[in-house]
Amino acid sequence: MDNYKELVEELKTFFNVKSLEEVAEKLGYKKNNANNWRNNKQLSAQALKKYYDLKNNKKHIIKTSNIENIIKIRYFPNVYASAGFGNDNSDENFQTIYLDKNFLVEILGIPYKTQYDMIKIFGDSMEPFIQNGSFVIVDTSKNSLDKIKNADVAIFRYDGELFCKRIRKNVLDDEIIISSDNIGFEDKKIKKSALKDYVFLGVVICSCNTKIFLNQIERV
Repeated sequence: MDNYKELVEELKTFFNVKSLEEVAEKLGYKKNNANNWRNNKQLSAQALKKYYDLKNNKKHIIKTSNIENIIKIRYFPNVYASAGFGNDNSDENFQTIYLDKNFLVEILGIPYKTQYDMIKIFGDSMEPFIQNGSFVIVDTSKNSLDKIKNADVAIFRYDGELFCKRIRKNVLDDEIIISSDNIGFEDKKIKKSALKDYVFLGVVICSCNTKIFLNQIERV
């Protein structure tokens, strides 16, 4: 559509909002982006792509009348954690995946939040809970030892490598145990005084095979 005013009206109708600022928010931008669009009398190419992807992709699981139920998940395709002996990968470029709230809560059994992170796991030390090659959804709000419960599976960085392990805590001990679900791997005891070298990134709340997501995601 060439006519800017007509496009704006179409966007407001599509998102069921009254202002361009609200359109910007629906597309994942800050409200002040609307001023730039007004001054240029056009939307950015990225904003248009987001809109047309939402409008035209028939496989998109989110109904336009239910746009408020979008859950954003940051997917890091080049970051993976090891359920084994560690992976050195610090690439933090991510893609945004949109999931329907009902799919997240009712199918995956995950508590409702507006944003999670997702990475891939390599290695078999956490089998059978996490299979080699599975995706895990991570609650990054639980990013310190005091926020991690006993027996939670955590993602953490140590010595430049990223790990996925179960954390076992005992309030009466001065150490924690980093353990694997696979009995073929030994536990590791860590003094709490040595935990300053460990950076906890979050807790795994769901593990999923790739196929489960194939018809449920929309990447932008």
